[in-house]
Amino acid sequence: MRLTNATEQAIAIMAIIATQEPSSLVSSECIYSKLSVSRSYIKKLLRKLVVSNIIEGISGNSGGFSLNKPLDQITLYDIVESIEGPLETFPDMGVLQRAFSEFDEIAQNGHNIVSSYFNIADRAWELELRKVTIQEVLMQVFNQEAVIPSRDWNQS
Repeated sequence: MRLTNATEQAIAIMAIIATQEPSSLVSSECIYSKLSVSRSYIKKLLRKLVVSNIIEGISGNSGGFSLNKPLDQITLYDIVESIEGPLETFPDMGVLQRAFSEFDEIAQNGHNIVSSYFNIADRAWELELRKVTIQEVLMQVFNQEAVIPSRDWNQS
């Protein structure tokens, strides 16, 4: 299993927004230039984060983006789920049933057993990412600082 590049880009967006000076919003223009990714692509990521209620976007000349929740209430899983959707690593393509169609009941049972193991692993992975907040990550990144530093990303 591998997450898409969009997850890493969303985490970068969150880091920018989380460290923005509280007195101003981060402009979409700033985010485009920092990530060096197409505007349309970043707009899609920002929209997913807004729809997931992680950030909020304000329209207009002085508009931009800000956190919609405190940092200690946003987990890595929240970001992954908003970008990738719910985690399901085992595809249900019906391959086992087709390959062993003459053993229909046994094939279905085999599929259910394999699927349940993947489901257990998915839930364990989800639980681990739910334990890690963005605040915790940033505090570790800035471990020499008493508080998470901020800056006006629009000016850099």
